[in-house]
Amino acid sequence: MAKKRWSEMICPSVHRACVAGALLAAAQPAYGQDAEEETQETVTSLGLDPSLGLDPTQPQVGTLPGGMSPSFGQAPADESDWRFDFHGFIQAPLTAGINEREDPQGDESDVVLHAPPVVPGDRETFSYTSVIPLPYIQLNFSYGNSVITGTVSVLARQHNVSTGFFDPTSQAGINDAFLSIHPDLAKNLRLQLHVGAFTSRYGVMGEYDEGRYGTPLIARINGVGEHAAATIGFGELALVLEQGIMGNSSKAQPGITPDGWNDFADQNEGASFVNHFHAGLNYRGVATLGAHYLTAWTQDDRATGTLAPEGSIRILGADLRLTMGRFGHLYAAVAHTDAEDAETVSRIIEVLNTPGGPGLTRNYLGPASGGTGKLLTIGAQYDLSVGRLVSYPVPFSGDGPDILVSLFGMQTHVESDDPAFDDITKQKFGVEATYSLLSWLAVSTRYDRVTPNVDQDRYSFAVLSPRVIFRTDWQATNQVTLQYSRWFYGSLTTVRTGYPPEEDVTAIPDADTLTLSGTMWW
Repeated sequence: MAKKRWSEMICPSVHRACVAGALLAAAQPAYGQDAEEETQETVTSLGLDPSLGLDPTQPQVGTLPGGMSPSFGQAPADESDWRFDFHGFIQAPLTAGINEREDPQGDESDVVLHAPPVVPGDRETFSYTSVIPLPYIQLNFSYGNSVITGTVSVLARQHNVSTGFFDPTSQAGINDAFLSIHPDLAKNLRLQLHVGAFTSRYGVMGEYDEGRYGTPLIARINGVGEHAAATIGFGELALVLEQGIMGNSSKAQPGITPDGWNDFADQNEGASFVNHFHAGLNYRGVATLGAHYLTAWTQDDRATGTLAPEGSIRILGADLRLTMGRFGHLYAAVAHTDAEDAETVSRIIEVLNTPGGPGLTRNYLGPASGGTGKLLTIGAQYDLSVGRLVSYPVPFSGDGPDILVSLFGMQTHVESDDPAFDDITKQKFGVEATYSLLSWLAVSTRYDRVTPNVDQDRYSFAVLSPRVIFRTDWQATNQVTLQYSRWFYGSLTTVRTGYPPEEDVTAIPDADTLTLSGTMWW
């Protein structure tokens, strides 16, 4: 499925049904004698970008509460139409965890408040659900015409004015800097080339974002290099081909001390590279079947020396995306990750949000694995606008009441050389329903259940999250969300505490959380 850049979205709405409707209307061919010609035009100019992943300018967050998806801007008309674009995304939440003090003394209150809350779901772990919104700020600056555009993004995962301490690693600063080249060569051919430093994401479950879990099922690539893509139209079919190679622009030098200010840099990680290939077949802008191959490796003697082996992470994936108009949007994927001595592979690649080989070892394969093991991951998400379904054949614009329903789930099976982490299956699933009843008001409820080990149900937990969403209009590019979450824990459910965060069996997780979040995009 096409992934639109912020500067190329053709509908300024934020409501999922409206965005999907506008893009799908553009992507559908007209039936009759001119159907083949109009289908080819659709491939190149009206809907289908040459991409099987998420565009690097899109925010690295999951679907917003209520199923919102940002859309922005208008593409330059021709080579002489030079434009400066400024787009942004702001998410500023306050979340308080509520718990009982075990042994109150003197004037101590029986109730304690934690910010951030003490709950399971560290972003690097399988238990992450994104149900509790995290701070996120992204500003995109771009300048260019219809053929070439330069983009710089500024990103932060924390706002300093609200923090109890200064965490440099949450202030990414200039995160992306790249050129996008997209010449118009032929009616049934579209090319796109990214050159520079940026993020590529594959296996995103959302239609225009990272999905309800905010986790790419296949991989996230962070580096500097190139990414080339081509879409070729053949009547009602379109062939999509992609290739990219990325590398590091620096590495932790010998003698550096791992600490919070440097994100616990590891001098044993080598300069790493990722080579990736993708192929897909799209039918009428409705169904896209994709195949993915990625390999990340290091052969840096500054990390491996004469003793440690050179590491690698190889990923094979396949996915299916169905954009079915009034019948909703369905995405499903399977990915097989094969890690071999991966502890020397840097964070240039992320598997299930965990950075590089050390993160994969820490969160999935176990310390005794030496970074060797396998993951088999499957996942799916289905989104449906009831208003759009029942209004057919009258087009539904999103300027009215609607019910949005989403079903989603993931499973990962681990094979590891560490016996304590071997043969473990992790599962999670959820459902969300949103009733948009007034132009300024929507109500939503989400339920998630997470099982870190299906053979040990006592580690499982569930969370029920009713929400009230306020906005300035049906199609406003802003929302204020008030959310309450009730957590249900197994007898052995654990949370992560400390810096860096580690499993803490002594910590008592919060039973309730309250969140007030303000979000805006332009």
